[in-house]
Amino acid sequence: MAEAILSFITANGYLGVFVLMVAENLFPPIPSEVILPFIGHLAATGELSLIPALAVSTLGALFGTTLWFLVGWLVSVPVLEQFFKRYGGYVAIDVKDFRKATKWFTKYELPAVFFGRMVPAVRSIISIPAGCVRMRPSVFLLLSFLGALIWNTVLIGLGFVFLDDYGVVAAYMNPIADAIIYLFIGIYILQVCRFVWRRVRHGDLID
Repeated sequence: MAEAILSFITANGYLGVFVLMVAENLFPPIPSEVILPFIGHLAATGELSLIPALAVSTLGALFGTTLWFLVGWLVSVPVLEQFFKRYGGYVAIDVKDFRKATKWFTKYELPAVFFGRMVPAVRSIISIPAGCVRMRPSVFLLLSFLGALIWNTVLIGLGFVFLDDYGVVAAYMNPIADAIIYLFIGIYILQVCRFVWRRVRHGDLID
């Protein structure tokens, strides 16, 4: 799995970086904690340039999170709650997650957007309540950009410094990355199974 990420980025260059970062922000089970160090590795080995890779990865993260922000902006809260109640389990965001994110955002607002960029799963869902309350787009974009830039810089930097040797990647990083990816996939599958089971048990699988 880790090799597939490396191969995808190597084959597609900066476009591959952008696509993966957009996907990571739209679909929480895809972990940036794995993607970003590999980007740093490819920058260290000369496959990518460090600053452009950092810029593209940050723009990809910003683009992905902005799509969720637009969903929150354009769709009413009751409709969103109904959607996440019926289908949220399939995108790893159920109605409880949505309500918790809304409550957390209401309490912290600006820090929630900024620091939320650095928390797995939260980095996607926190954008929705920000859109729901009509947070100023310029403020949202600035805070999201800064949070993503810091997070990406740290993880890409770690990959750049410590994963410059492919032997280290093959021997240590790939097994660790595979374990993280399979853990995320396993958690996602478990969530989907629990979600479907609850709907079947309550007789509302089909609405």
